[in-house]
This record gives sequence, structure tokens and C-alpha cells, in this order.
Amino acid sequence: MSQSNFDFNAFSSLVEHKPAGLQIFLAQQLLSNALWSMTKYDNPRTEEVNNIFNEVKALRAKLKADALARA
Repeated sequence: MSQSNFDFNAFSSLVEHKPAGLQIFLAQQLLSNALWSMTKYDNPRTEEVNNIFNEVKALRAKLKADALARA
């Protein structure tokens, strides 16, 4: 197993004070990437991640609609 060199502290610092909508977008993107990988390798939890992805996607659409209503 290879060691990841991803800097979680730097990522957290980068997104810490960003708007919630951007953070939800990033969550959606990360879930989408994870879902692709899980599907490719036939992970037994793929359906669960897909459900979460769809919930985040729906939440993002609601947040966008809320922002439009406020504008």
C-alpha cells in the first residue's frame, strides 16, 4: 500500500473560510470522483456513495435556487 502525500491541512486551510456553496460544490466533485473509482473497481459500497452524491447534488440545486430567490 502506498503512502498518500496529500496535505489535508493545506486543503482545509484553503477551503476553511470559503462560502458554503463552494464547499458543497467541492463535496459534490469529490463524491463524483470517488463514485467513478468505486464503480470502476466494483466496490460493494458504490450504491451508498451514489445515494449520498445524489443528496448533495439535490442540496446544491436547492442552495442555488435559494440564492436566486434572494437576488
